[in-house]
Amino acid sequence: MRVLCAWCVRDGRAAFLREKLPLEDRSETHGLCADHFLSLSASVKQVVTPKMWWIARANHLSWALTRWVRRQAGRLCSLLVPDR
Repeated sequence: MRVLCAWCVRDGRAAFLREKLPLEDRSETHGLCADHFLSLSASVKQVVTPKMWWIARANHLSWALTRWVRRQAGRLCSLLVPDR
């Protein structure tokens, strides 16, 4: 599934955040990007703790690393499979 920032979609901006399981399902679900998460937190006068900020960043980085590893594995597998 593709995760999109709902507020970026509303604003007509690039909205793709990450992919989540099941990867073969190409439907969309929604969340908030870091910028909109911070603006929402500010609008409700809720302090975003450093722990919450780091958790959000770590989640984003883990998905980026997962995508990179899958791309590299795909390239490796394409080299190992003989052409027919």
